Amino acid sequence: MSQTSVILLLGSNDVDAAQIVERAIAILHNSVGEVVRCSAEYRSVAYGFTSEREFVNRAVEITTTADAYEVLRRINLIEALLGRDREVENEVKSAKGEAYASRPIDIDIIFYGEETFADERLTIPYHFLDEREYALRPVAEIAPERQHPALEYTPREMLRRISNE
Repeated sequence: MSQTSVILLLGSNDVDAAQIVERAIAILHNSVGEVVRCSAEYRSVAYGFTSEREFVNRAVEITTTADAYEVLRRINLIEALLGRDREVENEVKSAKGEAYASRPIDIDIIFYGEETFADERLTIPYHFLDEREYALRPVAEIAPERQHPALEYTPREMLRRISNE
């Protein structure tokens, strides 16, 4: 089987966020694909909800033989293993009337090769990538020239457009 390059974004606003993200990267390497590149740690305020703690964000590039849906399945298992409970998140979001809630770990597929997906289970490339600096900054570090298959901009170009760099 051929290897596919996948860019993932990891984020946490847990008390032990940096350690949880680091643990997630190790688990990804053992259960999803070989980690070939990691960004530095970036910190950002919560997006779409209120939180007292900032997020720790990192991007990783992995190579895998798994298809995108299998990568998603394994990512969801890792998130659950590290304490993510989507039912609790949904209750908190509903109670607060906010779009998002704090979570110990969030792993998003930013790019899966050059492919695009848009269905009820999977949206790749990551939606709103071109608008979210917290995602673009670590992605631009490890994949600055990777072409967005739909927008035809690179992460570096998208970051310049929104951050005036």
